[in-house]
Amino acid sequence: MRKSFKKMAIPPAVCVFLLCTLNPAMAEESNAIPVEEVEVRSTALADYLVTTEVITAEKIKEMGATNLAEAISRVPGIYVAYTDKNARLARIRGAASDQTKVYIDGMPAFPLSGIASNSASNLETIPADNIEKIEIIKGPGPVQYGTDYKGGIILITTKTGKGPGQFNLNLSAGSHNSYDNYISYSGSDSDASYYVTAGKKQGNRHLNNSEFDTDYFNGKIKWNLGHDSALTLSGYYMNTDREISNGIDQITGQETTANVSWSGDRGVGTGVFKNGKEVRLYSVKDWKYTDFKQTNIALLFEQKTSNKFKYDVKLYHVTDGNDLWAYNKTNASNPALVDYAHPIWYRSGWYSKGNGLEFTGDLQTSWNNTVTFGTKYTQIDWNTDENNSNLDENGTDKRSGYYIQDNLKLDDKTNLTLGVRHDRAKQSYSYYKTGSTSVQNSSTEDVTDPVFNITHQLDEQNTLRFSAGKSHIFVTAKQVSTNLTSGVSIPDTEKATNYEIGWKHDFDDKSSLDVAAFNNKIDNRIDRITDTTSPLYKTYHNIFKTEIQGVELEYSRYFTKRLKGFVNYTYLDAKDTNEAGVKTRAIDLPDNMVNYGLTYTVDKFQTSVLGHYFGNILTSNNTYKQLDNYHTVDLNFDYQENKNIGYFLHVNNIFDTKYWEKYDYPGDGINFMAGVNIKM
Repeated sequence: MRKSFKKMAIPPAVCVFLLCTLNPAMAEESNAIPVEEVEVRSTALADYLVTTEVITAEKIKEMGATNLAEAISRVPGIYVAYTDKNARLARIRGAASDQTKVYIDGMPAFPLSGIASNSASNLETIPADNIEKIEIIKGPGPVQYGTDYKGGIILITTKTGKGPGQFNLNLSAGSHNSYDNYISYSGSDSDASYYVTAGKKQGNRHLNNSEFDTDYFNGKIKWNLGHDSALTLSGYYMNTDREISNGIDQITGQETTANVSWSGDRGVGTGVFKNGKEVRLYSVKDWKYTDFKQTNIALLFEQKTSNKFKYDVKLYHVTDGNDLWAYNKTNASNPALVDYAHPIWYRSGWYSKGNGLEFTGDLQTSWNNTVTFGTKYTQIDWNTDENNSNLDENGTDKRSGYYIQDNLKLDDKTNLTLGVRHDRAKQSYSYYKTGSTSVQNSSTEDVTDPVFNITHQLDEQNTLRFSAGKSHIFVTAKQVSTNLTSGVSIPDTEKATNYEIGWKHDFDDKSSLDVAAFNNKIDNRIDRITDTTSPLYKTYHNIFKTEIQGVELEYSRYFTKRLKGFVNYTYLDAKDTNEAGVKTRAIDLPDNMVNYGLTYTVDKFQTSVLGHYFGNILTSNNTYKQLDNYHTVDLNFDYQENKNIGYFLHVNNIFDTKYWEKYDYPGDGINFMAGVNIKM
């Protein structure tokens, strides 16, 4: 059982320091400028200057991206991987896929991510067409976004309507019987702006059991209330039926099945006995989601009360629900043995809903100093059931936090930010199932994390930066339920210390180079036991120490008015260390990644060539322990006939490179998507 920590308050001395950061010389300089002329400025990422990546709508178009996963796949330090459910999720600087936060217009896109690890989150479900920009924070970020992540945060800003109301229709189709059609309506007047999109996409991908059928909607309406205040209503909805592609054996080319018994598959005896029990083989396949629904709706009120202070209040409601089905092949081949506890199709449902409330304030204490402070509270209620038992499993996850952050401009060349955040997680859990031991449990965890950042502009061409900070990962509801029902203690909170040093050089107004080196030292990393011979198989435990370090380089250049390009490189070295001091390489991460691209524009025509190289990957499979490196190239064409109609063709993997995404998941061969965009 985890320890209970006493609540830790932010030391008063820290608050005094944050509010009294000016030395006497600075105070004299401050007094020379009338306070009335000071204009409050927010602590935006441009001010904070951590390692960030900004992807504009123009860049998304150049890449031919149709969803969020594709839009961020070529950012240095990001590995967009297929997870266990074949969903696309981002691993930033080697962190786990559920340790990346995603926000749409300030609200969490995946409410269960980081709370229940079996959430059916998928970056492919977020369409790219109405995204105005994507901001990616890597390394120690501003505390206002939380410190419960190791890799980074993805902030999505959707488009805002401008001018008279206008419809936009997109029709596209491509390989594997896929299509993606949507219609949007946007506009504005003197008091409000609006942008709404509704669409449908279908396809069957390149492997068996991989069909998907998705309906989606998102929108934003902003009202200008006058007196420097505004009210924004935004929302996101998605409903999909999605199959999980069956695995493929690399040698035989045959479909694989899962050797698991949790779904009620009876299994086939092998005649081999271990510990007095016969070893049985199970055959579970054709996994799929039905009624996978997500909704996010938020109301944001923001007001500037004076030239020195502004604030915003955000209220949101989120839901996440899905039914996961699995086909028991052994049961199906013996229909006479099928009963309530051993069905042909097993269903496991996970459902959650919750609310959140956030407050953020920006106070300009002097011409060169801004203090940001705020608080946040969320409550997620979840429950799960299954169709072959009377399982009653549910819980509540309550999280609260408050923070203060000081952004100080020391001089014209140096910017310093210091923040501290306190977070608390309260979890309650209840489990009941006939024939099993009933469990009820609750726990509370507290953490306090500081973050420090400084940037210094050496000259007009060179800027240095350094960041350091603490982060944490609370145990998730799924991890709690799995361990308690197995009679295993709950893992301790995962804590990490993050460091980064960076340098940006502008050669001229046409080219720039950015270099970053980072180190992430993790204590008590929470991981799942994958050894099928272990009695603790599939439960969660703490790994003594993990260290992730790496280097990122990014170069971009405008060669001419028509031709521009970029290239970036990422090196990752991730190692686990057990209590005996033995080090092993972390699995499922490439050691090297290279991305490059060229975009040529002439009159109404634009074409882009995009390349992607992956280094080798160590896997958890005993037979296929390592995946070879590979290189793919994509080609995009766009033709804008006039201001109201445009055509596009996107061809992926043009050289039909053969590679493996996972040890049992071959990559897609050459494929395409073509379409037309019409403004009405």
